[in-house]
Amino acid sequence: MFHRFARCEQGSATVEAVIWFPVFALILCLVADAALIFSKQALVMRVVQDANRAMSVGRLMTAAEAQDYIRSRIATISPNATVVTTVQAGVIISTVTMPSSDLTATRFVEPFGGLNVSVSSQQMSEA
Repeated sequence: MFHRFARCEQGSATVEAVIWFPVFALILCLVADAALIFSKQALVMRVVQDANRAMSVGRLMTAAEAQDYIRSRIATISPNATVVTTVQAGVIISTVTMPSSDLTATRFVEPFGGLNVSVSSQQMSEA
């Protein structure tokens, strides 16, 4: 009875699929997280550019106002972000640094070193 069972190859593809399924699921999750990171990075870039533009035309008067504007707009995207805005020689420079764990859905990226995502934008002051 066991001899016939050992030679039977029915279901061998199922066993292989079960073995490989976690690998494919992990790859799918990593791709989804990467897509979310790039998407949210683009959203934050838009906010940073808007703040720099508003400061360059005088709608926001100080670097602190620009930082507060950026923080308030990205609070739902990355609550742990750090925002730095400076003005050097008439150029407004804003930089946002976010932990990748704020930007992902599955957090499979965290074991790869706690990556940070940075967004930076520069704008000439018109005021």
